[in-house]
Amino acid sequence: MAPNIPPPAGKHPYPPGPPFLPRLLDGSVFRENAAEFMLHAAQRYGDLVHYKAFGRHVYQLNHPALIDDFFIKDASRHHRNLVMQRGRAVLGNGLLTSEDPLHMRQRRLAQPAFHRSRIAAYADIIGSQAEAMTARWQSGSTRDLREEMLAIALRIVGQCLFGLDLDSGAESDTEIANISSAVSAFMGFLPLAFLPFPEILQRLPVPAMQRIRRSRVQLDRLIYGMIHERRKDSIDRGDLLSMLMAATDAEDPSAARMSDEQLRDECLTILLAGHETTANALSFAFWLLARHPEVQAAVSAEARSVLADRPPAAADYARLPYATQVFAEALRLYPPVWVTARTSAEPYEIAGYPIPRGAAVIAPQFAVHRDPRYFPEPDRFDPARFSEANKANRPRYAYFPFAGGNRQCIGEGLAWMEGAFVLAVVARDFRLTLPPGAPREIEFQPSVSLRPRKPVLLHLERNGGQNLASPCAE
Repeated sequence: MAPNIPPPAGKHPYPPGPPFLPRLLDGSVFRENAAEFMLHAAQRYGDLVHYKAFGRHVYQLNHPALIDDFFIKDASRHHRNLVMQRGRAVLGNGLLTSEDPLHMRQRRLAQPAFHRSRIAAYADIIGSQAEAMTARWQSGSTRDLREEMLAIALRIVGQCLFGLDLDSGAESDTEIANISSAVSAFMGFLPLAFLPFPEILQRLPVPAMQRIRRSRVQLDRLIYGMIHERRKDSIDRGDLLSMLMAATDAEDPSAARMSDEQLRDECLTILLAGHETTANALSFAFWLLARHPEVQAAVSAEARSVLADRPPAAADYARLPYATQVFAEALRLYPPVWVTARTSAEPYEIAGYPIPRGAAVIAPQFAVHRDPRYFPEPDRFDPARFSEANKANRPRYAYFPFAGGNRQCIGEGLAWMEGAFVLAVVARDFRLTLPPGAPREIEFQPSVSLRPRKPVLLHLERNGGQNLASPCAE
């Protein structure tokens, strides 16, 4: 299906799009969040939309063919988006923020750490952390699943990245709380990157900036401390840091290995990206399971059939297709990376329309994932959309929760395994329901990542020991 885009007309043509003044006058500019605005713009104006934001031209791509060009053919025409450019002030030059050629070199160095065989070695960590979490839960309790997911995601990434032993216990729980608090404060800076002069903002003597500065010192102390410890020996401890320290550039074997500063930037990037986004995705997924008990029962049945009462192992991932489909559908409806943005580095054209240098070019996952051409009844939760047969009938970039091209998320394989395993273990061990009086819809906040706006409170009842038949994951 080709994009439906009207041809350019006039001396200074722009694609159709929402004018600002009517939105200001009718109040919608204050009611809609950014994700909803992009969804409504796609629904009303079509596959290529233009508007201005803070005086800057924005070109919104809503069709898989346009997004394919965005990620592949036109990739070299773009720089990182404004937030990532300014985010270097705190994130450094990691994979999220660096430009080519540094980005490509760093990606080649980091890629072996995320090879399929290496990710398989992390399966035991994910499985044991999931079982430890459900063992701590009490039947009949109500818990904030987002807080639980933030904690387990941090335990998993801490152990996979640094080999940190963050098993349960008072000392470990305190360490998790301290790291989590530092990460949350640190992430609080990134929305400020929309504002001018972020480097100056960091130095302001206000409480929020002081918390961000303290969190940066705390995280730097943790990461550099781990790096300095590893420099004392050359042992591969089986974690990502060991791999990154040993990595050499296959295309330039004479090039130096990563410096301590480069290692810090990549570790911080992985820590932040691997913690917040996965936790948010799982939070939405568990809320969806609580809203759809028949789907939850099917995940539970599959998990009991495959796992019985043992933790999942690497080979089990392929045997949990329905849990994977549920995670995929949660990522469709509530993608943590809800928009992918670039800045045009040079003038070029999209469908005959001129794109000026410095314009924002965006591909909004939140809008494209809800396109009824590819996902009929798009607001309906239906994991069967991700059966192999249904996936084969959709174009590649109708669904792109991990972006695409040479900037596709390097940790995607680890995220898929973590999502499926945590869903399976929890659904096997507990039945999740909405507490009395809970809202029937979940509020979300499109910030640096798409996250629940409020705590995700769910009631937990421990399942019995019966072994159910595996569902048909059609």
